[in-house]
Formats: sequence, structure tokens, C-alpha cells
Amino acid sequence: MSYQLKSSTSASAAYDDHSGSSSSSSESDDGVSDWASSLGDALRTKSLFDDSIHPSPEVSLAYDVDKWRYNLKEEVKRLEVDLYGVMKLVNLIRKNGLSVAEAKGIKKDDEALKGEEMLVPVIPDDPLLQLDFDDSWSDDELPTISNAAPQPVGIAGPGFSSVGGRGKGKGKLRDDDSHYFDSYAENDIHEIMLKDTVRTVSYGRYILSNPRIFRGAVVLDVGCGTGILSMFAARAGAKKVYAVEASGLATKTRENIKRNGLDGIIEVIQGKVEDVELPEKVDVIVSEWMGYMLLYESMLDSVLHARDRYLKPSGIMAPSQTRLVIAGITADRIWRERVDFWSNVYGFDMKPMDTPCYADGLVESVPAQEVITTESILRDIDTHTATPKSLDFTTSFSITSSASSGSSTTIRAFLTWFDTFFSTSREPVSPTEQVEITPIPEEAFTDAVQEPCQGEAARPVGFTTGPRGRETHWRQVAFLLRQPITLQQGEKIQGRFSCHKSAHNSRELDVEVHYAVIGAEVKSDKEITYTVQTYKVR
Repeated sequence: MSYQLKSSTSASAAYDDHSGSSSSSSESDDGVSDWASSLGDALRTKSLFDDSIHPSPEVSLAYDVDKWRYNLKEEVKRLEVDLYGVMKLVNLIRKNGLSVAEAKGIKKDDEALKGEEMLVPVIPDDPLLQLDFDDSWSDDELPTISNAAPQPVGIAGPGFSSVGGRGKGKGKLRDDDSHYFDSYAENDIHEIMLKDTVRTVSYGRYILSNPRIFRGAVVLDVGCGTGILSMFAARAGAKKVYAVEASGLATKTRENIKRNGLDGIIEVIQGKVEDVELPEKVDVIVSEWMGYMLLYESMLDSVLHARDRYLKPSGIMAPSQTRLVIAGITADRIWRERVDFWSNVYGFDMKPMDTPCYADGLVESVPAQEVITTESILRDIDTHTATPKSLDFTTSFSITSSASSGSSTTIRAFLTWFDTFFSTSREPVSPTEQVEITPIPEEAFTDAVQEPCQGEAARPVGFTTGPRGRETHWRQVAFLLRQPITLQQGEKIQGRFSCHKSAHNSRELDVEVHYAVIGAEVKSDKEITYTVQTYKVR
């Protein structure tokens, strides 16, 4: 969706409300945005008609049916509204404090359901705004509420899990993990990752180039996959490696390790790292946890759990730091292939088919010449100190046009990517430090990780998934704009970028971008018009 908010007194308040922050502060004291934490856990949902808060939207709706005799799904059917209509309906009830009778009296032709004003959330991060009744549960799957009293906040209702957004259906658990781990049990995905030389060689070079860290160390490999990182660690001189793999691939991993004569050092443990028990603390945790746009798949949560349980106070995380970056791009190819294509399909106009392009983050490889603004860091994650809560965030950004004097550029999308750092200590990398891109010929990559370094010199390593580096399997994630932006030299785009785990699937991400063009003529915030678009990364 896209809507504009003028920064007048009322609209400015709406903008601050939606971001969950006051104009003076965008984050709470612990560094976690109010936008992500205003209702506690992401699923906690306020009733439509009173102040009770419930552990999930399904439980909240069941409560409203039982207590207030209001069935939101039936009302959605009656009003014949789409997903955005549902959002408008929920916000209309909340904003005006409608009674049950008034809510049931809303007509199909109500003006509030036609315009875009009611797309502005009344409650930041309201889980009810993310329900899709077309592919969601049916009425008989709502949990049964035996009495009218709301359940305690943080306690899951019947048949629901309050962890990770997994509750769905009476007597059922929506298990976001099963499909995720099953997908890693097949060969194809591992072949893709192993053939990503930037990824694999960067890990290998770091492990084999730092004997001071790995020689004689106890290492934990979280999500070990084929066991490649564990074998690098054993080759580098680790005395013990615990290789944890939740998928069925663990059986093949053991065979890989045995065939290479490393089964005396590497112990493969099948199970989720949250469930396993290690007999000792470890010196190093290695994991390739990064997903599209860095945080897709939410594997970092598991890595941080392992860190808190098993890493020694002086231990090292590898990678030690990751940095999510945003810039503006022309998106010429993406626009041509994903948007313009539908304007003329064998002589027919199929423009409605381009809608998904604006709703999803698009995983693409973008050439460096299409980046036409400066970069801005959205999130800098130090894996030695990060918390799971901090991975849901709202942050400000500002990018400036790189157009030459007297010329203009057209931005059709925001582009995100991430940089990864492997440090030799627990000291964080400076925000100004850039990843060094070493031009290694393709044929030399394999040789780069054959033998461990014999010296003791510490060797930090890093790589980028951005356009200026060698292509990786992560590529970049582009967010197409419904209305392209023209920037003159020196003009900038400022805004806010929000990212949090989806309430439908905790492995997926919901992204919201507020943005505005800031020209030389803008004198105050009251003159700024913000446009907002929301996306899924899935």
C-alpha cells in the first residue's frame, strides 16, 4: 500500500504514532524501537471493543466473538472488502471507538472504507492488520474461549504457541520451523551455498588464517549443514568441534566428516541448538546464519541463544558483525522486466499483474552503475552483544543523490544489502570501516582455503553482498516504489525503515518504509510530505 502523510500538526502526529515514537526519540532506552515493542511480543493483540490484550490475533478475535458477539471474519464477508479493506475496517473501529452495534452498522459504501486515511494504523504494529482471511483460518479453527475474561498477556491460548508467531488453529501449532528445516535437508540449497565462493572462501580464509583463535579451541558450528565450516575449523587446529544441524541432512554430514578423517574431532549433533545440551563452554561460535536482506529466516535468534548459553566470556563470534545498508537505484532492468512487461503482453494490457512487484522485496542482482545515491546504514549488528529483541527495529535513514551538476536522476527502488565482518577480537568494527574487496581470480578461490596459515598474525576478513562486490547467492533485495522519485544534484531522501518478524511466519519479514524528498527549498519538517509503502520479504 502507499499513502501520504503531510507533516502538519495532525498528520505529523499520525506519522509519529505509526512509527511508535515521539518526535524527540525514535528508540527506547534499550535500543529497541517502540514501533516494534509497543505491544510486547509481536502477536499480542488488543480487543476491538475493550482494553484487554491477548497473546495472538486469533485469540483476540475469538474473545470478541465470545464476549461481544462480533465476528470480524463474517463482517469482512458482508462488506466484501479486500486485505486493505480489512485494515481500514479495523482502524475505523479502533480510531472512532465504535460500539459493537456501530461496527455492525457499517455499510459497504461507507466513505471511510474507500479512501486511504484509514490505512494509517491506530495501534503501531497491530497484528490484526496483517491477517489475510483468504488464506488464513476458518471460523471453526478459532480457539474456544470458555469464558469472557481475557487470558493473561504472554500466555498462549488453547492450541497456540506464543513463541515466534507460531499459533494457528484450534488444537494446532503453526510450526514455522518444520518447513524451514526440511528445506535444508536437500542437496540443492547446499550446492548453491558451497558454490558461492565469496561466502565459503571468506569463512575458510578467516578460519584458516587465524591459528591464534582456532588452534586448540573448542568450536560450536550452529546450523552446520554439510559440515564445511566445522571441517575448516578442524583443519585449522581446533581440538573439538560441535556441529549442530536440525535437519535430516545431519546423517550425510556425519558421513562427510568421517570420509575426511575428522570424526575424532567433529561431533555432529542433530537437533535445534535451543534443545541440545553441550558438555562444555566453547571458545568460538561459527555460523552462516545470514538470509536475504540479512535477517530473513531469523536464524540469528538461534545463534544468539547459543552464544548466551555456551560462549565463554572471552569467546569469539564468527562473523562478528553485519551491517544492513540501503541506497537508491534506477532499477532500470527490474522496472523493465517486472513492471513495463505487463503493459504490453503480446499486444494486451495486463497492468494489474504488476501488483506483487510493489508488495514484496525482490531478490535481484543489481549492477553497480544503477546505484545513484549515497548509502545509509540501517542496522549494525554486533553478534557479541546483540539481543533477539534488537533484530526488530525502526531506524532513520538519509541518502543523497549522486547526480552530476545540473542533472537529475530517477529512483525507482530502494536497494538493501549487507556487509559481513570477521574480526579477530571482540572489539566492534567502526561504522566508517568498509569491507575490503579483494579481486581474487575465480580459479584461485579453491587454493585460498587449502592449508591453514602457519603464522600467528591476526587476519580480519570481510565481504559484501552489495553491487560493488562479486555476486553472491544472497544477491540484493529491492523495494520498488509505486511512484518513481526524481532527484536533482544534492537533493536527498530521508525517512524511516522498519523491519520486524512477520506475525504469519516468524521466518519472514515485514518491512515498512516512510520516505520523503528533501530539497533546498524545504525549511522545516512541517513542509515535508511522507510516502509510506509496506512489503513482505519471503
